[in-house]
Amino acid sequence: MFQLHFFQFFDWDLLKPFFYFLSFIGIYLTLRLRFPQVRFLFLAVKIFSGNMDYKGSRGRLVHSQAFFSGTASSLLPGAIIGSALALMIGGPGVLLWIWVSSFLIMPLRFVSSTLAIRFRTKTASGRYLSGPMYFIEKALKARWLAVSFSIAGLCTVLVMGGAVPMLYVTHIANKAFEVTGMTVPFLLSVILVFIVLGGVRRVGKISAYLAPIGILLFFAGYFFLFKNSLMNFQHFLWLSLQEAFQPLTAIAGGTFVLARTFSMASGIFFVSTETGIGKSAGVSGVVRTDFPAKQGLVSMLATFFEGFIVSTLVIYALSSYGAFKMEEQMFFLNTLFRGHTNPVNAAFFISFLLFGIVSITGWFYTGEQNALYILGERFANFFRILFLVTILAAAYLYVKKGEAILYDAFGLGYSLSIITAVPVLISLVLLEKIARTELKRFLTESGARYEVLKDFYLLILSIVPKNLLSLLFGLLASSRLPRFILIPILKAFARAYKINLDEAELEIQEYNSLNAFFTRALKAEARIIDSAENEMVSPVDAKITGYGDINQRIIIQAKGVDYNLKELLGGGASKYLDDFSNGKYITFYLSPQDYHRIHSPAYGRILGYYYEPGKLFPVNELAVFGIRGLFPKNERLITYLQTEYGKVAVIKVGASNVGRIRVTYDNKIVTNTLIRSARTVEYKDVSIMIDKGAELGRFEMGSTVILLMEKDTFTFDSLPLNEKITYGTPIGKFIEKKCKLPK
Repeated sequence: MFQLHFFQFFDWDLLKPFFYFLSFIGIYLTLRLRFPQVRFLFLAVKIFSGNMDYKGSRGRLVHSQAFFSGTASSLLPGAIIGSALALMIGGPGVLLWIWVSSFLIMPLRFVSSTLAIRFRTKTASGRYLSGPMYFIEKALKARWLAVSFSIAGLCTVLVMGGAVPMLYVTHIANKAFEVTGMTVPFLLSVILVFIVLGGVRRVGKISAYLAPIGILLFFAGYFFLFKNSLMNFQHFLWLSLQEAFQPLTAIAGGTFVLARTFSMASGIFFVSTETGIGKSAGVSGVVRTDFPAKQGLVSMLATFFEGFIVSTLVIYALSSYGAFKMEEQMFFLNTLFRGHTNPVNAAFFISFLLFGIVSITGWFYTGEQNALYILGERFANFFRILFLVTILAAAYLYVKKGEAILYDAFGLGYSLSIITAVPVLISLVLLEKIARTELKRFLTESGARYEVLKDFYLLILSIVPKNLLSLLFGLLASSRLPRFILIPILKAFARAYKINLDEAELEIQEYNSLNAFFTRALKAEARIIDSAENEMVSPVDAKITGYGDINQRIIIQAKGVDYNLKELLGGGASKYLDDFSNGKYITFYLSPQDYHRIHSPAYGRILGYYYEPGKLFPVNELAVFGIRGLFPKNERLITYLQTEYGKVAVIKVGASNVGRIRVTYDNKIVTNTLIRSARTVEYKDVSIMIDKGAELGRFEMGSTVILLMEKDTFTFDSLPLNEKITYGTPIGKFIEKKCKLPK
C-alpha cells in the first residue's frame, strides 16, 4: 500500500477507526431517519433556493448564507485536497467508496444542524449562540463533554480554520500570482476584521456573494483547462469500478488490505471535508427559520456536493493526467501554477482565494462561539486576538520556511479534527430521536412533501432569470408586428382564454400589439360600480383566493402557508404597519382571461406609494402552495389610500411575464427595469383624489392584487372563494366615518 509520510503530527492509522465509526453512525442515522437523503433531496434544494424562506422567523441568516458560511472550507478546498489524498492512497477505485460513504453519511449534517437550531440560545442583546456544545449540554446534560468539545474545537479552529486556509491562500498567491512576502496575509487579515466586525449577518452576506462566484470560476476554469485532456468519462467510470474491487494494492493482501486501503482513503477525504466535527452546526444555529429541520436538510447538500460532484471532478482530472502519486500531483499543480498569465488559470486559482476568505470568516465565527461558551465575552476577546496572531504567524513561518509549514499545519489540523469529532458523533447517535421528531413536525405542520416534479419545477423557477425574461416578454408583447401576423395571434389568444370580446372598447383589429389588447379598456356600460357610500368594491376582475383577519401580522397565503405583514409592506412598513396590524386582507388572482386594469376600491386621497423591486415568481396555484411568502418575495407596488373610513393599501404584485405595473396617478413610476431600487414616495404637497371605481393602474400581463384594510374599520360580506368576481362588485362594508374628504 502506498504510504504517506509528508504530514507530521498526524497518525495515519487514526483514519481507519474514524472512518468505520463515521460509517456506522451514518448507516444508523440513515435507517432511523428512513433515508432522508433520498426522500428529501429536492426538497432540500428548494429550501436552499429560498422558496421556503420565511422572514417572520427568528434568526439572522437565510439558509443559503448559513450553508456557504458553514461549509465553504469543505465545499471546494477541503473536498479537492481530500480527493487528491484519497487518490494517492486508494487509486481511482476510491471514488466508488467515497460515493457510497457520502450517501450514507449525509444524515450526519442533517442531525447536527437540526439540533443546533433546536437548542440554540438567545442572549439579552438578541444574539444567537449555537453549536454542538449547546445541544450536548442541554439535551445530554453533560456539560463536561460540552466543555471538552469546545476546548478541542477551539484548537481545531486555530489550526484547521485559521492557519490552514491562510497558508494555502498565501501559497496560491505566491505560486500562481508571484505575490511574495506578507502582503496577502496582511490584506486577508484586514478583510477578516472588516467582515467579522459586521457580525454574523455580514459574514453570511459576504459568504453568499463570494462562494457562488468562487464555484462559478472553479467550474469554468475546470472546463476550459482540462476539456481537451480528459479521458473518456465512461472509460474512467469503468476504471474506477474495476479498481474499487481489485486495486493494485489488494493483490498481495486480499480483502483485509482492500478494506484497510479504502478505509484510510475515504477517511482522509472525510477529515478534509470536516465531516462530523460540528463546524457547520455553529453557523446553522443562527439561521432564520420556522422549523429547525429545514436547515438540517439544507446542510445535507454539502456532503452531496463534496462527495458526488467535487470528488468526481478531481479524481477524473488527476486520473486523466496520470497523477496518482504525490510527486505526480505536485508536478501537475506546478504546471497549472506556471500558466498564471492565462486568464483561465487565473480565474481557476482566484476561486480558491475567494473560498479562502469565506473559509476563514466562517471558522472565525465558529471559534468565537466556542470561546463564548467556555468563559464568556472576555475570553472571546482573547480568542479574537489569538486568531489573528495565529494566522499571521502561520503566514510568516511559511514565508521563512516554505511548504513544510503547510504540511505540518494540515497534519496537526487533521489530528485535532478527529479528536473534536468524537463527542459530536456520539451525541448525534444519542439525540437522533429529537432530530427525527423535528423532521416529522416540519413535514406535518408546514405541509411540505416529497414531490419530485413539483420541487424540481420550483427549483427551476429559482434558477432562471425571471425578471430579465419578464422584461423581454414585456418588450415582445409591446412590439408592433405586421397586421397579418398580429391579428391571428390576438384571435388565437382570445379563443384560448375565452375572452369576452363584446366587452372590449375596441374591435380586435384595432389593437396594435398583444400588450395593448391585454390591457384593453372596457365599454362604459360593461361594469356597474356599487354606489353605496360605505361599500368597498372589488378593484379588479379576478378570483378571490383568500380573505380574512390579519392575526398578529400573519396573512394566509394558502392552506398551511402564510407570510408576514411586515414582509409584505417591505421597507415602507414602518409608517403603516400598526395601522394594518390586526386589520383585514383580501387577495385577488388575475388570470390571462381577465380584464387587467386596476380600479380604486373606494373614494379617497392617495397618500403615496412604496415600490419593492423583488423577484418575479409566477403566482399560479403550484407556486402559491409551494413557495413560502411568495407575495413578499415578488416585485410589488403599494398604493396607500386614505378613505373617509380609514386607510386602505392596494398592493399590486408582479409575476412572471408581467412586463410592467403602471399607475394613473404618477407617470414617473416604472417597474421591472434593469436597474431597480426600493423607494418610498409621499404626496405631502399635492392632494390626489380618486373616485370609487376610477382607474388606478394596470398590469401589462397578469398577476395578483391584495387589499389591506385598517383595523376596526371594515367587515367582509359573504364572499365565494375561487369564483370570478368583476370590478365594482361589493366585497364588504366600512364601519364608520373617521374623517371628511373634499368631494
